[in-house]
Amino acid sequence: MLQTISNDHRNPLVNFAARESTAKPTAENANPQYLLGEKIVTTSASEDKRTLQCSGGISVSVGDIKASKEVEFTVQKSSDGKLAVSVAPFQF
Repeated sequence: MLQTISNDHRNPLVNFAARESTAKPTAENANPQYLLGEKIVTTSASEDKRTLQCSGGISVSVGDIKASKEVEFTVQKSSDGKLAVSVAPFQF
């Protein structure tokens, strides 16, 4: 899930944090730092348990600002065992 969100360059969470940060951009704080919350909840599961709907918290730090958001995502396991994760679009 973190990779999916961090790869989205239009990510509203990181855009908010970057816009609100008052720290001068440096090589150290230019890249957002993501943290997944400790609690992830399965909100539903398919009958065969191959698809899970989940929600959990995510935080991002940019410069001197940290922003957090509850996100909903889906995890699917294919018959060959590979996992696919998709994150529901969200606004901040």
